[in-house]
Amino acid sequence: MSEALSLEALLADSGLAEKAEKIDGNMFRMQWGSAFVIVGTSGTAIVAIAPLFQHLPAGREAEMYRKLLEHNAYMGGMASFAIQPDGWVVLHAGRALRGLDAHEFAVLVSAVGRFADQFDDQLIAEFYAPPAAAPDEAGDGAAAAGDA
Repeated sequence: MSEALSLEALLADSGLAEKAEKIDGNMFRMQWGSAFVIVGTSGTAIVAIAPLFQHLPAGREAEMYRKLLEHNAYMGGMASFAIQPDGWVVLHAGRALRGLDAHEFAVLVSAVGRFADQFDDQLIAEFYAPPAAAPDEAGDGAAAAGDA
């Protein structure tokens, strides 16, 4: 059986086929909340990867690295953050395709999806979103309401 057929069989047997959109012969894309997971084969391995950020936050790289390592510890080996050579921050998991059953495949893929969906919003708020204005600077009328 070819790797593409094995991946399609795993998707079907795991119940994930309905979520999967084929990208090419051996890659599929799925969505978990706000996160996308790309599942594919690479040689004799299966890989699930969620691309999260195209670059590290400027001036806060060390802080971001520390946070990613803390999140790696929280995930307990189910998935891990990595920085790709082109600068992308990704969350990924993989293992040998040989001996992989549908249940283990579903756990691997869904772990990447759930953690990516959980952590993308947290990391955006902490490192990429503009700082929130203080209430007295927001111009929200709070001071005026107190005068009434």
